[in-house]
Amino acid sequence: MEAIFMFRTIPFNIRENAEKGRELMEKALDFAAGQSFHPFGRVSAVISPFRVDVVDTDASYELFAELPGFAKEQIHVSYDENNCLRIKAERPVPEMQVRYLCRERRCGDFEREFFVDGIDPEGVSAAYEDGVLHLVLPKVKEKDNRTVFTIE
Repeated sequence: MEAIFMFRTIPFNIRENAEKGRELMEKALDFAAGQSFHPFGRVSAVISPFRVDVVDTDASYELFAELPGFAKEQIHVSYDENNCLRIKAERPVPEMQVRYLCRERRCGDFEREFFVDGIDPEGVSAAYEDGVLHLVLPKVKEKDNRTVFTIE
């Protein structure tokens, strides 16, 4: 007798997942209402193609983007004259012809854009390790036009 092997996903439960979807939408709206107009504080963080954390220090912004499964050469970071920081990762469609039993990993372009002004594009550093892209975006130091006098 020949053994039959099967692989399938657990069926989608409409009632249960509709409730979870409603809860997620409520959380997203609550999150959006609480956000300031800071360049990194946007609702897109909730429903984006990849997750990003941003830390604001005195000297710079540090951005951490989760991009597991990408080669360093598949990730492109750019900053244009309109103060738009763009992170784009490209996963090509596999050329082999296969019949998928389950396909959850997406192919194509994954992109996030951020409006960030007041940074020094010449000093930006980027590193990619263990599936995390780490950008350091140094802030431009404000010029102080004051003259300080010493009191004797």
